[in-house]
Amino acid sequence: MLLMAMRVRRQRAIVRAFEQAGAVVPEHARSAEQLGVPVGAAWQQLASLAVLRSPASRRWFLDRANWQRLCRRRLALAAAGVTGLLLVLLFAYSMRWR
Repeated sequence: MLLMAMRVRRQRAIVRAFEQAGAVVPEHARSAEQLGVPVGAAWQQLASLAVLRSPASRRWFLDRANWQRLCRRRLALAAAGVTGLLLVLLFAYSMRWR
């Protein structure tokens, strides 16, 4: 859980760097070096999910629609996890009174 939170934090920093540089359309694509962002596991995951796209060799831009889709999916998964946990707790509590 902690590792996932750290990776999401790194991904947000990468996305913020793209937004600040204005690299949100193919015409303004930038390299990682230009953005000052390391290419690591967080970058690779964003690229594999098509959040970062590369129209030219070693130049990337942020696909905001895919980033927003990823954020909504993560939120839905978190909500489902919390709901599942609450159901388990409710079941355990109800079994206690039998």
